[in-house]
Amino acid sequence: MKRFFSAAVVLLLLVYIGYQVSQNLTEQIETIDALIVEAVDKTTCEGIFVRNVQPVYGDGDKTYEFLAENGEKVARGSQVAVFFDDPAAAEDFRQARALEADIASARAACSTIQSDEGGLTLDADIFSDMETLSGLLAQGKAWQTDAVYSSMTQAIVARDYPREDVGMLETAIAAMESQRKSLDAAAAGGRAVTAQQSGYFIKATESGAVLCSMEEMYALTPDSLAACIQRAQTASPEEGVIGYIMESFEWCFVCAMPAEDAAAIEKRSSAELSFPYISTETISAKIDRISYYDDQAVVIFRCGFIDEEFLRCTAETCDVVKQTYTGIRVPKEALHLNDGRWGVYCLSGAMIKFKPVEWLYQGDSYYIAKPAESAAKGLYLYDKIVVSGKDLEVNKVIK
Repeated sequence: MKRFFSAAVVLLLLVYIGYQVSQNLTEQIETIDALIVEAVDKTTCEGIFVRNVQPVYGDGDKTYEFLAENGEKVARGSQVAVFFDDPAAAEDFRQARALEADIASARAACSTIQSDEGGLTLDADIFSDMETLSGLLAQGKAWQTDAVYSSMTQAIVARDYPREDVGMLETAIAAMESQRKSLDAAAAGGRAVTAQQSGYFIKATESGAVLCSMEEMYALTPDSLAACIQRAQTASPEEGVIGYIMESFEWCFVCAMPAEDAAAIEKRSSAELSFPYISTETISAKIDRISYYDDQAVVIFRCGFIDEEFLRCTAETCDVVKQTYTGIRVPKEALHLNDGRWGVYCLSGAMIKFKPVEWLYQGDSYYIAKPAESAAKGLYLYDKIVVSGKDLEVNKVIK
């Protein structure tokens, strides 16, 4: 048994030695293709949203139901909410409004069923809604899919509904109408809250407190801005406020960043912003003002882009794009100094070539190099960049 064990150990040792000799005799070269990529040089900062808003006050001791949705445009004097003394009346009011939506959908389905016997229009509507839904989900806009999903579901139900049962649908609509009237009667006595100016309505339950006004933001320093950001974590809307009216969709984002990063964008009229915790989109915003405080700067961006998610935010993390670079990605380990020139070794056929590079941007583990005009003049698209190998020399033939 001992002899067998000793023989096995010797055999494994010989295999290991043979492997090492083979590895040393064979030149190991690892390459990657030279590909064009885009690198974004950005700075991450914290800031606050500032909007020109007017509060909408209600009665905090009452139960209320909203009539206006987030982001809905309202006219001066239009109703945005209804208050009730009795919570049961508010519930009846809510059910009556839900029935109104169901009745409208049922009537639309009934009309479509009667006029679209072949189902061609419904098929087109379903396909269109599917494309829209897929596009929204691909962009990460799940909060915008409710209306599309509802429309598609309604079209599918109408498409599959038996034409001979349309009379039953009409009977169901009449029953819902009767129920709605009963609920409206039970919910009588509600008091309306009206908008004091025209604009876009935001529910206070969907938006944080107003941290500062448009006028006050120009006086913010890095310290006072930091205090606003900290207050946003616990601040709530003013007592009695049920919503806000925005005069327009324009908003400002005020953030602090290192002075050198602010200087990199100072001469531009606009910059690209992304809010990773709100949206997958990158948006363009005008640079309104940059104020310097020693090694820090307060930057004010102004923008008109908005959706429901932006309405909810008070303080947020933002990535500000300083510059975008397009070129060939070169790993740091592939860069070498040869005769006083920086460049990379490339495998051309079976021969090693050295190609000088001019880098545009340096990342943590890579460089972005400017592509040469041709493969003969430097690093070019689809060149084989050597990222690891032993004893690399120009014109060396690799076996």
